[in-house]
Amino acid sequence: MIKSAGFIKTTRINYPGKVAAALFLSGCDLRCPYCHNPALVLNTADDLVSLDEILAYLEKRRGLLQGVCISGGEPLVHDDLGELVKAIKGMGYLVKLDTNGTFPDRILALKPDFIAMDIKTVPEKYPMLSPTNDATLPDKIKASIEIIKKSGIEHEFRTTVAPGIVDIEDIQNICKLLSGAQYYVLAGYVPGHTLDPDFTQDTYTNQQLHQMADIVRSAGIPLKLRNMD
Repeated sequence: MIKSAGFIKTTRINYPGKVAAALFLSGCDLRCPYCHNPALVLNTADDLVSLDEILAYLEKRRGLLQGVCISGGEPLVHDDLGELVKAIKGMGYLVKLDTNGTFPDRILALKPDFIAMDIKTVPEKYPMLSPTNDATLPDKIKASIEIIKKSGIEHEFRTTVAPGIVDIEDIQNICKLLSGAQYYVLAGYVPGHTLDPDFTQDTYTNQQLHQMADIVRSAGIPLKLRNMD
């Protein structure tokens, strides 16, 4: 049961084009070594805000905030997420869902107004990011991509280009899956406090990053860049 979450009261970053609040739910089914939210992933965060307090704040901010971004961790690991989304939408807020795409059957049931799916790497590599080496992940990722593209819901796909996880050839293959997507966001990897403390501090060069960007443009996919010069 969801009882608390990391909470940003006001943000113009987490929900494109909206003044929003952002919730960060604990728990994740993946173990991406470059993750910058290890406390959320491992359920060790001690600075979470009670859900009752969050909902009370959102009630007071009706008409001032436009939306709420629900992120993680991976929010879809929570079976009762639908109840939270229903309560937030009942206040008149738009809801943006951030997901890693490993729960394709749960995405549309929430009736989000915006979906952002992280594509960590090519689907075939996903088992290496799973603590159980889950062999079903490639099919789930491909299914989520198709569900989101065909949903009619505003969306974007995002990849953090972390060395050792995704490379130039992977970007080429990901683009083959994203034909028809509204946006693809490429974000440069920023070294720092990561889930795997020994994960590389190296980054791709600007030349390599822009080579990846050019691949996306050549595929005809609308592109946004983050953490890239």
